[in-house]
Amino acid sequence: MRTIETAQTFLTAAEVDQLVGDYLAGMSVKFLAERYGIHRATVFSHLRRRNVPSRRPGLGVDEKAEAVRLARAGVSMRAISRRMGVDRKGVRLALVEAGVIVDESRSLV
Repeated sequence: MRTIETAQTFLTAAEVDQLVGDYLAGMSVKFLAERYGIHRATVFSHLRRRNVPSRRPGLGVDEKAEAVRLARAGVSMRAISRRMGVDRKGVRLALVEAGVIVDESRSLV
């Protein structure tokens, strides 16, 4: 039986340079994987080979403030996460820290 495999995408050194620059500029790994047509694990491999320090997942100070502003304006966590390129957990954490929403799982202790 023969299997059909996915075509492998190889990046040039210049494309890897651009990928690293995009990552350092704040683009998410998921976005980069889609942009360059490679798997997320491959993005991490390229970054690791270039000794690029991994970012702490979540939002920076300015991004948290923007997430809070958007949430108070009635924008959903899903829409905020898509707009900012992070997962909903990061947005939710920022909103809990700011007191915009209550973390009920922690209040049951």
